[in-house]
Amino acid sequence: MADVEEHPRWLSVDDTPDRLDDPDLRYVFSYWRRAAGRERAPRRRDIEPPIDLSAFLPTMVMFDVERDAAGLCTFRYRLLGTQLAEFAGRDFRGLTIAEALSDEAVARDLEIYNRVVADCVCYSGERQSMINARQAFERYGRIVMPILGDATGTVDMVWCWLRFADAARLSQ
Repeated sequence: MADVEEHPRWLSVDDTPDRLDDPDLRYVFSYWRRAAGRERAPRRRDIEPPIDLSAFLPTMVMFDVERDAAGLCTFRYRLLGTQLAEFAGRDFRGLTIAEALSDEAVARDLEIYNRVVADCVCYSGERQSMINARQAFERYGRIVMPILGDATGTVDMVWCWLRFADAARLSQ
């Protein structure tokens, strides 16, 4: 697979959205920051993507963060947007990323997701990947954001949103 990441950015709740070039990524990051309030990330109860960001749902992903006794994280798909499921040729909900993706993709994404969880920071970057349903490479930008558990106060969800290069702007 010929994936290429360019211009990775690590952002915290203290960063301003203008650090992101894409207006839709800025919009989603702004929503995340507002929902966080005075905390380092929003709690699950503070976000309502299906209501507040319904136009963004087709390319949204949410992972549950599961920790083993040693504290190692596993990421299990809680939500996979309809467009992403169509591109993948199946719905990954309920699967871990190791069960759903190739070893190469898992290693690369685990590095990002583990830092998002450990440091409670957001990641934004660009990638070009093979889209199975189209049998073509497509470029997309994404933002990966931590979500705190309502009861635990630790990161127990990872929330991602992708914007494909040829997609219409949603935040206008």
